[in-house]
Amino acid sequence: MSYNISGQWKGYFWYGKEYGELEGESVEFMMFLEENDGAVRGKCFEMGGVGVAEGADLAEINGFVKGTQISFIKKYASATFLDEDGNAYADPSKASQEIHYEGEFDRSKMQFEGKWEIIEKVEDYGDTLIEYIATGTWMMKKEND
Repeated sequence: MSYNISGQWKGYFWYGKEYGELEGESVEFMMFLEENDGAVRGKCFEMGGVGVAEGADLAEINGFVKGTQISFIKKYASATFLDEDGNAYADPSKASQEIHYEGEFDRSKMQFEGKWEIIEKVEDYGDTLIEYIATGTWMMKKEND
């Protein structure tokens, strides 16, 4: 793809069915990306959403772009969890969960669109591990382009 990925992007992600009443709710984000020979790195700044303990949250972005495809992992500074009342809290002693994003550039809309997923928790039953995965969709469009 001859499109320049480096720069500022504005987008939204939407929660999937695993989020119950939040399904379809959107969260706005800004992403600042640098691309070098297909490797994509950057920062993502978002306001609100499940797992954001208070105010805005900043995450690291690492991935790649090849042709019209993009794939990256979003990772926060620390892990976030929900208590029994649905309130988010951060645990700086634990590493952030990885949120996997996959998408494709839609030339007609000049934006990336795709799906994301996160392993919410893992339960260990001795010889069996069960992963609880949550999913959603996303899009982003380059600002000032």
